[in-house]
Amino acid sequence: MTLARISPALQTAALRREHRYLATLEALVRFESPTHDKALVDLLMTHLEATLVGHAWETERLPREAVGDVVVARKGWDEEAAGPRTLLLAHADTVWPQGTLAETPFRREGDRVYGPGILDMKAGIATATEAVCLLEESGVALRGPVTLLITSDEEIGSPHSRELIETLAREHDRVFVLEPGRDDGALKVGRKGVGDFFLTFVGKSAHAGNHPELGASALRELAHFLLFVEALADPEADTSVNLTVAQGGTAANVIAERARATVDFRVLRLGEAERVIQAVEGYRPADARVQVIVEGGLNRPPMEPTAANLALFEEAKSYASGFGVALEGAVVGGASDGNFTSAMGLPTLDGLGAVGGGPHARHEHIRVRETLERVALLAALLAA
Repeated sequence: MTLARISPALQTAALRREHRYLATLEALVRFESPTHDKALVDLLMTHLEATLVGHAWETERLPREAVGDVVVARKGWDEEAAGPRTLLLAHADTVWPQGTLAETPFRREGDRVYGPGILDMKAGIATATEAVCLLEESGVALRGPVTLLITSDEEIGSPHSRELIETLAREHDRVFVLEPGRDDGALKVGRKGVGDFFLTFVGKSAHAGNHPELGASALRELAHFLLFVEALADPEADTSVNLTVAQGGTAANVIAERARATVDFRVLRLGEAERVIQAVEGYRPADARVQVIVEGGLNRPPMEPTAANLALFEEAKSYASGFGVALEGAVVGGASDGNFTSAMGLPTLDGLGAVGGGPHARHEHIRVRETLERVALLAALLAA
């Protein structure tokens, strides 16, 4: 049976799994898992590990000291495995502190289901596990070996997971990222690269009334720098540069000796990142008496809309059209772990986890029918 004929059947089967999908999802949402609470994240990882083992995944749990543990699960990795090797990227951590669930509980209102972390990205994990179950229960084989990686620090830039992500990526032929789609359901074929600079300005204090001329104001230098750095933005290239946090000074009658600032920059092309980094690192103070210390740089490289990424999107688009869903591809400002794999040259498609709105907001939700169609779409992409 061809995939063109399988796709509508997968859609029908996915829609029939609504109760099961939502039960799986509710269980995940009820495990609160803020990134910086290792104990809570580990409880969720224990639940996930047991669930995956129950569905005959081969699992490995990798301990982490500073953040929650990591789970790696595999399907179809036997000696005779053929077909493209697929890496599914997911994360268990959320931005929501413990106690949020009591304030914004898991609940359904019509076609929408709400809960902290439900869209970003508990639903993505549920979509991955349910898509594979859907294939198995439909008697459809996997097209090739599959690895599901569930990390615990994506919301803070994946500092403890990046090496593992890139190591696993080298063992695979393509990557599907289970972050949510754009609010309108579009898949993500590109993402901006994200970076931060952390600057310290060290000047010279003096009495603001008696001898201001003897001081070298760190705050004044920060003001000069603000104008300099934000001028590096290039709207035509879709490069944004914003000084987002500033602190300085000690008292109303003292010329500020120290100040600090944080800069957020986002780029669509690696060349733009290099331009911004070079400019910031080459900054020369307007007041030579003030020392400027620059730390930071590019946290995640851009996920450029490469030919390989676009080819994956076209494949997904063709499968979705088989069950009457029109897909769009989008380039968005936020980053994900797919930025790492795409920058390595691996075909990467993002936004396959769920459809909804309000990520990182109190009204975070999924739309049930469209999310179940994501389950069918992922199943089609994984099917033989």
